[in-house]
Amino acid sequence: MEILKECKTKVWCIVRTIANHEKKVSEKLIKEGEQGDLIGKIDRVVVPIEKSYYLKNGKKIHKDKIMYPGYVFVETTSISELNHFIKYLEGVSGLLTDRNKKPQIIPNADIERMVGVQKEINTKVEKGNKYLKGENIIITNGPFKSFNGVVEKIDNDKVKIIVMVFGRETIVDLHIQEISKI
Repeated sequence: MEILKECKTKVWCIVRTIANHEKKVSEKLIKEGEQGDLIGKIDRVVVPIEKSYYLKNGKKIHKDKIMYPGYVFVETTSISELNHFIKYLEGVSGLLTDRNKKPQIIPNADIERMVGVQKEINTKVEKGNKYLKGENIIITNGPFKSFNGVVEKIDNDKVKIIVMVFGRETIVDLHIQEISKI
């Protein structure tokens, strides 16, 4: 087994975890980097999370979805100490390695791009989720003003609404500003 060399600069590596243990492992690594065995050895720990919303019993529910299940991204100055520490950490199966069993080093640009994509997705979800599919609304403008309906589809500023007209369901395309919550 080859001994891992000490890094003079910061590098990104990937810690493999058991599914659904990403947050717990990242919190433990952050804690150890701040006040434990890895003080000064860990700079950042990233677990990309995508926010999502859905309706349950008529209420808007927030849920976080991990974008890369089973992986925690760690910026460290000492791969060998990190590797030694995670061997005894519950929920961790080791560092992601290449074919030669050497820890995989991730370029900083890839991590920054991943974090940028995460932020972009989350801001889009925050902006676009004023209304959710299946939510009851009232139309505030146009020929169907004061009609009640149900959101069928949201596409940027356009919304498809199911409205009852003469006892039949009809899909109406509206601008998002033409509807309001009941």
